[in-house]
Amino acid sequence: MTNPAGTDSMTVLQKLLSRPVRFWLGPIVLAALAAPVAAASPVHATGEQEVAGAAPASPIVVAQVTSVPLPRARPLMRAPSSDRPVTLPGGTPLDLLQGLDMNPDGNFETPLSDIARPSRQLEVTARLVEGGETLLDGLSWRIYRAQPAADGSFELVEESHNAAPVFSLPADDYIVHVAYGLANTASRVSLVDGPQQQALDLNAGGMRVSPLGELEEALSDRQVSLSIYSSEQDEYGQRKLLVEEAPAGKIIPLNAGTYHVVSRFGDANSVMRADIRVQPGQLTEATIMHRAAEVTLKLVNEQGGEALANTAWSILSPGGDVVKESYGAFPAHVLAAGEYSVVARHDGNLYSREFVVEPGRDSEVELIAR
Repeated sequence: MTNPAGTDSMTVLQKLLSRPVRFWLGPIVLAALAAPVAAASPVHATGEQEVAGAAPASPIVVAQVTSVPLPRARPLMRAPSSDRPVTLPGGTPLDLLQGLDMNPDGNFETPLSDIARPSRQLEVTARLVEGGETLLDGLSWRIYRAQPAADGSFELVEESHNAAPVFSLPADDYIVHVAYGLANTASRVSLVDGPQQQALDLNAGGMRVSPLGELEEALSDRQVSLSIYSSEQDEYGQRKLLVEEAPAGKIIPLNAGTYHVVSRFGDANSVMRADIRVQPGQLTEATIMHRAAEVTLKLVNEQGGEALANTAWSILSPGGDVVKESYGAFPAHVLAAGEYSVVARHDGNLYSREFVVEPGRDSEVELIAR
């Protein structure tokens, strides 16, 4: 099926921006046919920067969240490849199927053969929100038998990546699963009495996270690692990892709800956290600022001299906690703003000094071996 000329999913989302916004509370929407979610206060985001052992700093706002029109030059991101560690996939809908009454009569007898059943047509489309316009690309469809197997699995019958596919299936009950990026939903449909047309509402929006340095410069994917977690925590205080290494500055479609975003700048302790709410039919933009700088370490025999190789380094917080360890002549690490001490080990001798990291000001810390 071809898309209408000059129309794409950006148009759908842009038109939705002019509609009244409904805010949602509670867990991420993971179950089809779930009850409506209660209304909440407007979008907000707060966070904290982790500095091991550092003196507590004054509270700062680390994420600014706004809802803006979607730029037509940047279409919504497609679903990530299967080798990415994503737990809201466009693949198996086992999480979505939990809680659905697949067999209300309790009859698990072997179904009739497909040959004995007439063929029915199932036409499916998807929308971001109820009453919205049909999405025209980026969709992944899977059709499963509604009757689970003895081991509890669901048999995959058909799949398609078309925007509005038409499936020809034997008369039976099925589960229709659709994914749009990381947003997904499922619904049960019956073809026993005849063909059906099904429109699934994803109740989804988009998130775009832009990490910045202290000077408001954009930080690239090579400098920053973004991870998206569920907002809920289990009995051990752990969150469910949804997306690892999420692309910075790119739109990620997600089911409406609140997400916990972790932004790590460099390989040490510059870590910012923010709870970000994704609204249905809206693009939520979050700007996270890192108060950090890069520090280069060197051990010399005299001031301004050549750095000594074969040196082991330990960066410590004021409380004595190890922040980062490394080895070499010129190790460089991004550290959160604060006070530190460094210990260099060379030829069986120890050398140390204290230093301060100022946000946005890269520096060199030199130790003299004497």
